[in-house]
Amino acid sequence: MSVMCKTPQSFQVVRVLGSGDFGTVLEVRCIEPGHLWPDKRYAMKVCFNFDMSTTQARGKLVNEFLELVRLPGHPNVIRFLCEFFDEIDDSIRLHLPPFAREQSVIRDRSGSRNRKTQFFVLELVSMTLERFLNERYAAPATVPERVVRMIMSQVCSGLMHLERNHIAHRDIKPNNILVEINPRHRAADAMSHPISRCVITDFGTACNLSPDLKSTTVVGLGGAVISSSLWGNPHHIAPELHSTLGAAMNAQRSAREACGVELDYSKQAVFELGVLGFEIVNGSGPIDGYPESVANRTTRTVRYDDSHIAEIPRDRLRADLGAMLRTMVSFDARQRPSLGDVLALFDPEGEFSSTI
Repeated sequence: MSVMCKTPQSFQVVRVLGSGDFGTVLEVRCIEPGHLWPDKRYAMKVCFNFDMSTTQARGKLVNEFLELVRLPGHPNVIRFLCEFFDEIDDSIRLHLPPFAREQSVIRDRSGSRNRKTQFFVLELVSMTLERFLNERYAAPATVPERVVRMIMSQVCSGLMHLERNHIAHRDIKPNNILVEINPRHRAADAMSHPISRCVITDFGTACNLSPDLKSTTVVGLGGAVISSSLWGNPHHIAPELHSTLGAAMNAQRSAREACGVELDYSKQAVFELGVLGFEIVNGSGPIDGYPESVANRTTRTVRYDDSHIAEIPRDRLRADLGAMLRTMVSFDARQRPSLGDVLALFDPEGEFSSTI
């Protein structure tokens, strides 16, 4: 990315890729004179931090920027290109959802003026895994085993990279995995892959870890969690994390001062990858209604027996791969495999990493 491409005026918007509560993602190209790749497309995230009243909402945006900036490059993790803080002008405002369009302008007695916000520019990857699965393998279709193995292997490789850099993502779901479509794919060829790369994105709920993969969260008076980042996707958070934090929140209801709670993330990544596997193969999570369905409302802890974990039909996935998915989401963290074990089973010959 050119050092000159540092303002909204440096980019021309091609189309809107998607919008959420915290931002809009636009497909753009850099139009600065002298930019070496004038036809190359990028993803620009326009953050809605101009009207966020909570510390957590603001922290989500700052957290995502900090994690992406310091993270070394990896083919299965989204590549950060640049960021800047600037006004939302009409060239950008036109592409925002109505509520953000309205909030992007300050109106007072002196007139109106543009608000400023954070912009991130990232590499552009074709589509989300969720959209890919819905378009190519809508229920009741079965996702081919080779496609399952490729997705699991490449996301696993990205998660291993995050662990090596002491980061927990905490929101691995189909909408946060991007896929590059293989333009040379031939459906008649069983060895041809419909996708060429899977990329982990959206680090808004990520957290930093110690070298032993632990993190401390502060629980305040009344049991409220005091943190600059959001907790993550509860459906993909491991039971031991739910229970440890839940028990601390329960104990703090009558406490007189805040306390720090140490959370062990050493088996969180393999758990959320296992949940992702179930969503790809079965179309739903491993335990119906998790975590609410297996939570004790009195103690705020989560507990289930492994017999409650959904089965993986053998016509959908090879028996040993299905058994691995079930072990990955075992209640007992000690029973779960390592990410390295998962990669060794799903991609023993390095077949899928070689396609990157």
